[in-house]
This record gives sequence, structure tokens and C-alpha cells, in this order.
Amino acid sequence: MKTTILAIIFLLIGGMIGALLGVRFGAEGALVAGSQAGACLALQTVRDMGILPSGQMDAAVRDTVGKIKTRTPLASDPNISWVDSEVDCVQTIVKMGRDTQAGR
Repeated sequence: MKTTILAIIFLLIGGMIGALLGVRFGAEGALVAGSQAGACLALQTVRDMGILPSGQMDAAVRDTVGKIKTRTPLASDPNISWVDSEVDCVQTIVKMGRDTQAGR
């Protein structure tokens, strides 16, 4: 239950960040980027809490992002970068932090 609540909170945060970035990337692309960032933050939190073993992070990222893909018409858009692993998640979150600090 606690994991579900954390996931929902981080997905909402990711959605809000995506909405803020909407001017730069277009609303739909920003929503996808924000959703992926929120999913990554939620999964990293769950892993840090010891609920998700580190070795299962890549599979959890692929499954979660796969669910996001099934709910967007942008799934086949070549301009969208899809997160596919724990490394991708780290890079996405670092880039989001840099963009936020730069005022974008």
C-alpha cells in the first residue's frame, strides 16, 4: 500500500514537471517525459527503501515505461526518448535537475 501511494505521488510530481516543460517540448511530449521521470523517481525510492532489489530495477523500469507507452499515441514517435533501464532513469533525473536549475 505504501509503495502504491509513493508511486502515485511521484507520478503526479512527474506529470507536473512534464506540464511545466510543455512549452519547450510540446504538451504531449512533456507529459510523456514527466511521466517517465516520475516513474523513475518512484522506482528509485522503492529501491532505496529496500522494497525493490537493485537487480530488478531494469525490469521494473521496462514494465512501467511499457505501461506508459500503451497509454499514449506517441509510442511510435521517433522524437520521443524512452527510458529503458536504471541507467536511463539516472540520466533522465540528472538532466531534469540540470534543466530545472537552469530555469528551463
